[in-house]
Amino acid sequence: MVWNPFSRKKSEDATSSQEKPSAPVLLEDIQQQQQPPTIPPSPTTAPEQSQLSAQTQEISRFLRNLSLDDFQFAKLVQIPCFRDAGLIGFSTFFVFSSVMFLYHKNFRKSINWGFGGLMLGSIFGWEQCNHFRKQSNMAVQMAQERFQERQHQKILEEQQNQGKK
Repeated sequence: MVWNPFSRKKSEDATSSQEKPSAPVLLEDIQQQQQPPTIPPSPTTAPEQSQLSAQTQEISRFLRNLSLDDFQFAKLVQIPCFRDAGLIGFSTFFVFSSVMFLYHKNFRKSINWGFGGLMLGSIFGWEQCNHFRKQSNMAVQMAQERFQERQHQKILEEQQNQGKK
């Protein structure tokens, strides 16, 4: 006879010899019986609670709008820095796993190190790309502000020149 972990014959015999409980005890029943005492809100915690409730509402709104279509590959590639982070991550996966395999001759250890390199490389690539994007956005913003200032100065000079004539 072969033991089958999915058969119910032995488990039914074992439970029939023991006393069966009359009703299952659920966690919800226990929580209802043992409710902690409520603390009345103090006036100082009211703004904190309103901020917390606003955050929870925003999170719940975000989760309601989330769908499986948001995780399609075509949409993931449109995320800034996703491609760069992925390429750097897979490159470090290949390098770490190759070096560890050549050094230790242990495939399992090399794959573990490779996945560690994938995580490390992806995080590093993501942060590096975001850093450069922020720098370039700041440079563009500063250039736009300078251009607007120069345009404003030119307009003021023209108005002054017209006023003198």
